[in-house]
Amino acid sequence: MCFTYSFWERNRFLGLPGLPQGRVSLLLMSPEVPELCDSVGRLGIHVVTTHPSCVLPPPVQFHPDMLTCYLGNGRIILPQSESTLQKKLQYFGAQTIFTRDFLERNYPKDAGCNVLSIGNHVFYNPRSADQEILHQCFYQQHHKIAQGYTRCSVAVVNANSVMTSDRGLSKAMQQAGFQVLELEPGHIQLPGYEYGFIGGCCGLIAPNVLAFTGSLNTHPDGDRIKQFLQNQKAEFIELSAKPLRDIGGLIPLKEWIESPKDLEGSYGEGLTVTPKKSKI
Repeated sequence: MCFTYSFWERNRFLGLPGLPQGRVSLLLMSPEVPELCDSVGRLGIHVVTTHPSCVLPPPVQFHPDMLTCYLGNGRIILPQSESTLQKKLQYFGAQTIFTRDFLERNYPKDAGCNVLSIGNHVFYNPRSADQEILHQCFYQQHHKIAQGYTRCSVAVVNANSVMTSDRGLSKAMQQAGFQVLELEPGHIQLPGYEYGFIGGCCGLIAPNVLAFTGSLNTHPDGDRIKQFLQNQKAEFIELSAKPLRDIGGLIPLKEWIESPKDLEGSYGEGLTVTPKKSKI
């Protein structure tokens, strides 16, 4: 499967973090699992891979939700230690902004960029969130929570609905007006740790099309996830048939803006992309 584009389409940075209005054309992800990058590439999406952080522990040193915070309209915040990633993002036209604090190996200073910005809301732990991000998000409604790894704890389905296994975050988001599917903690692989998080194993690649790093059938809440997505008129793509794995999320950066006619049609619910060697 590969997305097709009409002759007048326009390629632009997403206006809102994680919420594409068109089909994603540029996506930031970890290169840890090459077959996943390959599967994304086969969808016609150009992949920008992260570089290993010299500060973070090996299990998360590639994770984009630990190394960056996309603010929308091409603005990306990242730690000062990530100069190689900064140059790569600037090559694609991004405006990079450094965090105020230095990235550190241990919590809470390892989670400075792990902030959830969704629509008019921003959720964060004030002990961990970098002040530059909060400054840049001054116009949004701020919600202080206990979970420091906020972004990777939430799978965004659309502007009004999310999934998470964090009860405190679920309560805060429901109070803010979001529809939330609460999941059983665990059952997502993250080598080196007991388990990973739902936000780290997926990302939107088009309006209402959520791509997962593995098979939903490997999660005990797989059927509930599928039903929730169906209720939200969303579809899903499985990039592999293996268990879900937290790779720091799939971060959409650019999108194709298409005509309403081009946006019609189905991507095929539950599509599994068979990995195949290709140049991305």
